[in-house]
Amino acid sequence: MRLRRTAVWTGAAVLGAGTMVGCSGPAVDGAAVAWGTCADLASYATDLGVDEDVVDHLQCATLDVPLDYADPGGRTVELALSRVPGTDPAAPTLFVNPGGPGVEGRSMAATVASELRPRGAVVGMDLRGTGYSSNVDCAAPDEPDVRDDATLAAYADEISAANRACVDADPAFLGSLTTANAARDLDAVRQALGLATIDYLGVSWGTVLGAELQSRFPDHLHRMVLDSMDYTGTSAADALRTLAAADPDVPPEIVPELSDVGSGAGGEIAPDAPDVPPGDPAPDDNDAPLDPATADFLERSFDSTAGTAYICNSLDPVGDGAVQLAEHRALNAELDRDPQRRIEFPADSDVPGVSLCSGWPLPVEPAAVADTGSDLLIIGHRDENVTPYGWALDARTAMGGLLLTIEDGVHGSTVGSSCGGLVIEFLAGGGLGQDTCDPN
Repeated sequence: MRLRRTAVWTGAAVLGAGTMVGCSGPAVDGAAVAWGTCADLASYATDLGVDEDVVDHLQCATLDVPLDYADPGGRTVELALSRVPGTDPAAPTLFVNPGGPGVEGRSMAATVASELRPRGAVVGMDLRGTGYSSNVDCAAPDEPDVRDDATLAAYADEISAANRACVDADPAFLGSLTTANAARDLDAVRQALGLATIDYLGVSWGTVLGAELQSRFPDHLHRMVLDSMDYTGTSAADALRTLAAADPDVPPEIVPELSDVGSGAGGEIAPDAPDVPPGDPAPDDNDAPLDPATADFLERSFDSTAGTAYICNSLDPVGDGAVQLAEHRALNAELDRDPQRRIEFPADSDVPGVSLCSGWPLPVEPAAVADTGSDLLIIGHRDENVTPYGWALDARTAMGGLLLTIEDGVHGSTVGSSCGGLVIEFLAGGGLGQDTCDPN
């Protein structure tokens, strides 16, 4: 996440894949989804290098859902959807989410279908507030050029004022950007497609959404894969401590044991550093202009207003600027870490020690985390520092399921590596022949 909420997010990242659920039992009646062509997404996927046959079969649609599920007849929001049809209509369909929060989700359906080649359809969705779904755009202050205490405290105050103004402009919409509503939206899409159950693959913050989905709608899930398990608690301080301790520049002899830097009391789990779109369609050595549709897609690829809202709606208040700076310096001194390096947490601004959630005026709504007996595969990367391995262990304790350990330090790398076949193995049969994988 970046504070300037109009910024375009580019870069390279590996996104996960899988196959969405098989329909066991009678189909659920729901509104018909009218699939059609999607030139913007097809152009973007082509520039990403997605297989041509996948691009040729890409479909897009929109679906209106309630802004507030307690008021189903009231205001609605529009969700932008994508689908790559499978080769076997009877095979499970896979819903996917790349995380962020704030990253568009439709392109992940194309990358997953291209990487894993599941027999069933793959469905992507821009969560409310992101991509081509209904969204709002809020202004935010520029980063300060000076980094003295007074300037940084004033910067936190500016963020607080911007957050209050943003929420005041549309409190109902900003308040609706929660993990719970994202899960409700996914389930509404499932119902509209007439699917009794679905499979789900979430990466990074998409694992938080998966935890909510399997906790809230276990009867509507077939199998679920959560890659690079994130933190779903409510304490920014706990998350920051774990992330700082996992920093590769922290002297290894003072890094706490995983049990000491888990997710805090209650074994909860919470959010991480932002994800980015699955590739950069404009290589540094290529000065050719982008297709206008691709350029427009990139402009919408990351929505920092939505990213801020999803994160800040899930966290306890972070304190004023002076408190934040004092806590940041104390933590970095304890771990012998450079306080000028930003800790990769999406609640943090680009200025180390200053939170994007400063002054956030809405109440916390924690992500739901429960062991519902779902067929679940949690994937942790042994040496990762974006979503540290300890969070995968915490999630296994809190939610049950199987644990797959990837012997690398690459965030969300499973599907794009030689370990990707294990995702298909689990989705196909619910089990694994091995519990570790070295992609090298």
